Amino acid sequence: MEILFLGNAGLVTAFNDGKVAIDPVSKEMPKEKIIEECKGLKLILLTHEHKEHFDRDLVEALFAKYRPYVIGPSHVLLQLGVESTYKSDVVVGDVFELSGFEVHVMRAAHPQSKYAVSYLLKNGASTLYYAGDTYEMEEMYKLEADVGVIPIRGMETLGAAQAARMVPKMKFKRVMPVYWADRKDLVEFMMVAKEKAVRPDVGRWVRA
Repeated sequence: MEILFLGNAGLVTAFNDGKVAIDPVSKEMPKEKIIEECKGLKLILLTHEHKEHFDRDLVEALFAKYRPYVIGPSHVLLQLGVESTYKSDVVVGDVFELSGFEVHVMRAAHPQSKYAVSYLLKNGASTLYYAGDTYEMEEMYKLEADVGVIPIRGMETLGAAQAARMVPKMKFKRVMPVYWADRKDLVEFMMVAKEKAVRPDVGRWVRA
């Protein structure tokens, strides 16, 4: 599995059966470059409506280029100019297979959103958990995945120090931090999480 960090909380993940974009945004990486890197895109997963996670123009551009299925809460999908046959609204508890991927829709503790979700994504032997924006949840200590992607911004999400302290208790093989307020938050997390951490680097694919 390889992961391309787009900035904020956005990712593109390359699996054996294709690529999946999760909360893709173009604030820190040019839209044209993101579109180019998404060759083979099968799915777009959206967690909620906040601008750090939902970039309508980019999602619509990716759809126009690659025709992936777009998955997310109904109030987010209603804002998109995407053909209805390619949109699938989801709620917590949904489990389905699409384009070779097994998708589990899970809750996110983010009361600032109208309806936020997280995802557990499986393809072959590779598994990724994407928390979206969330506070600490008991489920995060029970899930198993090759990579767990968690926010470290603080305020409306887990903070860097708190998230780093959680890492040893998590069953993820590796943990990738996203969405920080200050670069020092990233440094703090990486220093504590140590070899279990995947370092995000905007615009660069990393193997996880």
